[in-house]
Amino acid sequence: MQSGTKPSAGVRPEHRGPAEPGAPDVRPKRHERVLTGVNAAIGAVLALSVLFPLAMLVYGSLKDSQFKLPFQVKGFSLADFTRIFTSERLPHIALNSLVFVAGTVLLASVVSVALAYLFERTDIPGRRVLAPSTLAPMAVPATVMAVAWVLAANPANGPLAIAVKRTLGYTVDIYSLPGMILVAGIFGVPGMYIMIAPAFARLNLEFEEAAATSGAGWLTRTRKVVLPLTLPAISAAAMLLVVVGLEEFAIPAMLGTPNQIYVFSSYVQAALQPPSGLPDYGQASAYGVLLVLLSLVMIAAYRRQTREAHRFRVVSGKGYRVTPTRLGRWRAPVAAVVALYVLVAIVIPILTLVWTSLAPFLRPIGLDGLHGLTLANYASIFTDPSLSRAVVNTLVISLLTATLTAAFGSWLALASTRGGRAGAALFDLSFLVFAIPSVVLGMAVLFLYLFLPIPVYGTVWIIVIALTTRYIPRGSRMVQTALLQLDPGLEEVGRALGASGTTVIRRVVLPLVAPAVSRTWLWVFANALGELPIALLLSSSDNRTVVVLLWDMIGESADYPEASALAVLLLAVSSVSVWWVNRRGFQQHV
Repeated sequence: MQSGTKPSAGVRPEHRGPAEPGAPDVRPKRHERVLTGVNAAIGAVLALSVLFPLAMLVYGSLKDSQFKLPFQVKGFSLADFTRIFTSERLPHIALNSLVFVAGTVLLASVVSVALAYLFERTDIPGRRVLAPSTLAPMAVPATVMAVAWVLAANPANGPLAIAVKRTLGYTVDIYSLPGMILVAGIFGVPGMYIMIAPAFARLNLEFEEAAATSGAGWLTRTRKVVLPLTLPAISAAAMLLVVVGLEEFAIPAMLGTPNQIYVFSSYVQAALQPPSGLPDYGQASAYGVLLVLLSLVMIAAYRRQTREAHRFRVVSGKGYRVTPTRLGRWRAPVAAVVALYVLVAIVIPILTLVWTSLAPFLRPIGLDGLHGLTLANYASIFTDPSLSRAVVNTLVISLLTATLTAAFGSWLALASTRGGRAGAALFDLSFLVFAIPSVVLGMAVLFLYLFLPIPVYGTVWIIVIALTTRYIPRGSRMVQTALLQLDPGLEEVGRALGASGTTVIRRVVLPLVAPAVSRTWLWVFANALGELPIALLLSSSDNRTVVVLLWDMIGESADYPEASALAVLLLAVSSVSVWWVNRRGFQQHV
């Protein structure tokens, strides 16, 4: 047989094109139909999970419903907004929100910038231990962090409050606006640090050396060279933290509600679930719309800032090197200050939480209490039917949420990179969820499924739906990052060998992004464990979760020992999940 008469191994001519010149090529059309169907399905899911709840929220704000559900009232009205803007509460809530968010961002920014500079630019001793320790709050759900600080800094018997009173003579009141800012600021440090640390790590030392040659001291170089060049990353992280601060619920609710200190997020929940009386659906909807608008403004500012970040690139391949700044005689004092921060901000609150979980009643840490420590609080969790049911509900909800988010997020990320303009548009549409605070999303989902004839209210499924909606944008972007790192040539080789687009995705693309998908699954699982506002708004007697029980134990029965045992279990599972996510990420880059 002559050369060219026999096809090479693995190549099937009938798959490469039409048999006759000029005949229509059916494969691209079939591929386009598949993509169109996938994009239509994604669009339908996004509409049901994002647009419909948001539309229901706006719909509810335009109904003069007050104590009725929005769809039980005829006609439209601006009465809810009128009541808000003429209410005496609005200035107080707006001022509290402004002070809380600004204070949180300022505290987290100062601490994060200082830590990023020390860990990335200096020869601080103990970095291998101190750096991971400062990021420990990543593994602590916000609800658990709030409970830990309530125990550690309450004026009656909190060890931190007692120490400050004895040494400085000041009375610490954790149930205050400064207390809320302190805890939320510490909680925001890890996320901000992760965003700005690369900017400090990649900054070329030659800029500082040039300033030093001109006679500038360390403080001048830091103020006029390092900080200006890293300012875009710092400002972008601060803008994103503003959005996080606006939607933060657990910390201001647990620390502010006892003294009637409300911010927007906690007041929405208080309007929907007041301690006594009927919920004010109309006012909650109107406040929710205002909160979404504020978040949208900050999200738009954040996206604009990140789009223009290329103008501030300061790292090039030529002559780039990083040499740590020597602290000299300040090495030990600086390391001691960082260690003190870790001790006060993280270690003592968590130890106090563990101590209380082992104590028969609430009492301060001390040697005289060691003989009374017991595991009875943990035993009651697994013997009390309501507590054990809450643990099961939490695990089921977290497992389902993680699985659905990883699957749908991968699907959405794939559409954004392989689905043309329509897929990219749908991917951008999902970004809208970032601007919906979790307490507002929970309220919108509540209205939607009370209206739709779908029997999910009161079940774990309504919480799964809300949490999946909340985490889809984050999950899809984690997978998209992995997809963008793949060499297109790998897929071209598969198609050249006659494989269909579906086969290439199944046999080439998905195995390569599997580590990113598994990290996404673990990240969502860890975060779903401690999600309070959504679970609280959508809870009933049959679908209560651990964080809802924590809320009830602290706010109603004040059963701190048993609540602490629940919190420690939640912290343990969350910590293992976050540790595993970080471990998988490290192994992928080794």
